Amino acid sequence: MQSDVWSWATGKQPGKLISKETLNHPRLIELVSGLNAYKHTPQAYRHAYQALGIDLINRVPLENAPLPTPPGEIRRHPLRPYDYAHLGVYDTVMRHTYACSCVEEVWELDVSALAYEDLLTPSPHPCQAADAATRQAFLGEVGLYYPMLYTTLFMWPVEVLGWEIFLLAAALEPSRFHDHFLVPCTEKSRRLVAELARCDSPFVFVHDDLASASGPVFRPSWYDDFIFPHYPEIFAPAKQAGKKIILVADGNLTRFLPKLICSGVDGIMFESPATPLEAVIEHFGNPGQYFIGGISTTLLTFGSPDEVRRSVFRVAKQAGDLPGFAIASGGGLHGSIPIENLEAYFDARAEIGATPRYWRTFLC
Repeated sequence: MQSDVWSWATGKQPGKLISKETLNHPRLIELVSGLNAYKHTPQAYRHAYQALGIDLINRVPLENAPLPTPPGEIRRHPLRPYDYAHLGVYDTVMRHTYACSCVEEVWELDVSALAYEDLLTPSPHPCQAADAATRQAFLGEVGLYYPMLYTTLFMWPVEVLGWEIFLLAAALEPSRFHDHFLVPCTEKSRRLVAELARCDSPFVFVHDDLASASGPVFRPSWYDDFIFPHYPEIFAPAKQAGKKIILVADGNLTRFLPKLICSGVDGIMFESPATPLEAVIEHFGNPGQYFIGGISTTLLTFGSPDEVRRSVFRVAKQAGDLPGFAIASGGGLHGSIPIENLEAYFDARAEIGATPRYWRTFLC
């Protein structure tokens, strides 16, 4: 519930184990809401969040979802350089054409003209305080809605240039790339964080996939020179407003955890088991810090129901008593996950106090 999240954020004992999930599984939503996920999307999502005990919420539909792309097919966006593919209630999106076709074009790119609103990132809704207030009002006490800045700094060139051109330009001429691309993007993100800081929430969520599954993409000193020094500037409007920064990231972040804390990060939502839970607890398991995750979406998708249950109990044993912990599946609950695994997951969550015990019979 929203009140539980506020208690959790202020160091008080909430009435339950806080949880976050990205719901995108039509059958699960319909199972617990009794509503068609496409014909009654806003109401179905709201009922599902309440039934499943999901407190931190990043998707609050205000209108019905469009029909998804059929499985196995690719659909082009009519105006922007993106493709859609089936993922669940909502499609996933992939960019197919980037702003530059070679490194030389990077230096000619007008970075100041890039607009966050033109990027079709996985961030489900705009970084606008008024939009967030509307969605929170619809959600009510069910949970706390949070928008998220998807391109904090590292992700700006990933989204605009693609990995190949980004890696080449930043490795071949790192200082030039920093001055030409990263410096103006720092200011863009600072303004977006200032807008998010206007939301009625104790947190500001920001996203940067700094690492691959094996660790840093560049040598660590590259981040020390060109990424981490800018984080305090980007976070400043939120810090000045008394907000806590939650960094959302994929990949193995172990090497960066101390740097993130020094850069002003108060909590981490680790979206991949590549970052060991033990390392996260070591650095973010202290009072006044937060960590969200612990459950592998890969295990949910390909494991057995028994493996899913054991995973939940193992995570609860390691982290359940720590005040800043919220349980979540890092990659989201998408349509490819077997329903029997999701039932095992929420049954286990009910046993550890993260989900109402009679979640199957919630139907409003």
